[in-house]
Amino acid sequence: GYNFVAVPLAEISKDDQFSPIKMFKYDLSWSLKVLGVVPDSIDVDSADRVKRKASELYLEKVFKLAIYTGVTAIMINLKNKTNTNLARMCAYHLFNSHGRSIWFRVKIDEDSPEAWHRWNTFLSISPACQNLCGCVLELGSSLPPPERINRWKGEIISAISIPTSGFVTNASGYPVLRRDVQNFIIDFFKFKTQVIIHGPDAHGKGLEMYQQYINHLYDRRPSPTLYEEFSAGYEDKLQIPLQPLKDDLDNGTYEIFERDPIKYVQYEEAVFRALLDRGSPAPGGEPKRQVIMVVGAGRGPLIRASVSASKKSKIPTKIYGVEKNEAALIVLHDLLENPTFKDVTIVNHDMRSWEPPEKADILVSELLGSWSDNELSPECLDGAQRLLKEDGISIPCKYTSYIAPLSSRKLYNSVSIQGKEHPKEDTYHMAYVVRVHNANVFDKPKPCFTFEHPNFSSPIDNSRYLQMEFTSDLDVVMHGMVGYFDAQLYKDVYISIHPDTHSKDMFSWFPMYFPLKLPIMVRAKEKIKVDFWRIVDTTQIWYEWVVSEPVPQGIHNSRGVTYWIGLYP
Repeated sequence: GYNFVAVPLAEISKDDQFSPIKMFKYDLSWSLKVLGVVPDSIDVDSADRVKRKASELYLEKVFKLAIYTGVTAIMINLKNKTNTNLARMCAYHLFNSHGRSIWFRVKIDEDSPEAWHRWNTFLSISPACQNLCGCVLELGSSLPPPERINRWKGEIISAISIPTSGFVTNASGYPVLRRDVQNFIIDFFKFKTQVIIHGPDAHGKGLEMYQQYINHLYDRRPSPTLYEEFSAGYEDKLQIPLQPLKDDLDNGTYEIFERDPIKYVQYEEAVFRALLDRGSPAPGGEPKRQVIMVVGAGRGPLIRASVSASKKSKIPTKIYGVEKNEAALIVLHDLLENPTFKDVTIVNHDMRSWEPPEKADILVSELLGSWSDNELSPECLDGAQRLLKEDGISIPCKYTSYIAPLSSRKLYNSVSIQGKEHPKEDTYHMAYVVRVHNANVFDKPKPCFTFEHPNFSSPIDNSRYLQMEFTSDLDVVMHGMVGYFDAQLYKDVYISIHPDTHSKDMFSWFPMYFPLKLPIMVRAKEKIKVDFWRIVDTTQIWYEWVVSEPVPQGIHNSRGVTYWIGLYP
């Protein structure tokens, strides 16, 4: 019932004789189900020169066996405090391995705080290996504290290895795991982590009982939320942010956004409350007609929400849907065939230059990006503000971006791969939309840039600069920053992707990832200083970011060299 087996590719006898295993035939079906194990007696970092030289020879033979047999991965015990020679030899092998990966086994328990440092030091010595290296966490007699477990969530964990001696016996005599170990394994299942059972049958029920129990734990995983269902397959996948002001969105993109079950409910509630506040009749009077302008109407979801809010509030409305994307007008004009939308007028124009027949009481838009302003909502709404009456309402009326430091070997490696696929671009100077998953966000997000509408500043200046400070409770490698936002639509009606206030089941936005070109080793309680700029010129907007402490780096995306957002088509 097991999916694969971990077996030594060779044996080394007491008299130091090297022998390849002979118990299996080497065919394709065999190799795909085998994790080749390097004998523990091989120690290429031994202080004993004779042992080191012999181990180097044996390890080379194991590598050749791995290539010959076609196993997809091999596993090596990362047992020494220093593994520099092992890193060198593994780098040579991976260069010639044609995609074969190496898993490194690291034992973790409550009394092994150095385990993560051993793993991190190994990868730091040979950074070119990171895309083909995975970590196997071998569980000891006790688990590390939660903060140390969280740090491992920023690493690529290929498997968890559990000794049969780590199981306890339940009342029926069958092997089970302690509750804390159960929760640990179930938590790591979300990273597609494998489980390896090693050791003899310690409970007399057969080795298949351990596998059946792990399957039982897998079936006990929490049911996915709507957000998790929608984002399945997008975990840690880098996406280039949209530029709807510069580029017209396609039909598929509109459709994905419109599937969100929460966003438009919140917008409808915000419009409903604004209508009541502005249009409710005085005692004995009639409700006041309200003009709603939906700017950036897309295929019409905000128009539908506004019509529904008008009907619910019993406030008469005139609604204008303003959309610059000519192709989207096909769907918008179809709306007008329905008598429900008889008070709707569709306008094909840029909101910043349209001359309306009347001014709006309520200006509604969904121009927010993953980091609030990265799709140029401030510039659009400032340009459209002249459409609004002096006492009019903007929905949203306020939004704030947030930043937090992040450790994620997987995201960092993905940026590296992007760079190899696009050698003319410096991919570390790009910001990405990403469903952050295999990561450790090691300090709380802090507010970065805030924008309010209507904006009565004179002159209006949407450039921004802020320096923020963070810390980590443990030593950690920082691979970049993750960005979130929240938005006040109207009064106490909000939408948010901030982890502490995330709108339940809302999936229209994934966070933003701002990578660092060089990862930074941050010591526990060490101060981290991060600077962010929002630069505005006549044709485009861009962000620049830098870490100035504890290790100064160069400014990322200086002059918008890689990532910028265009103000015009």
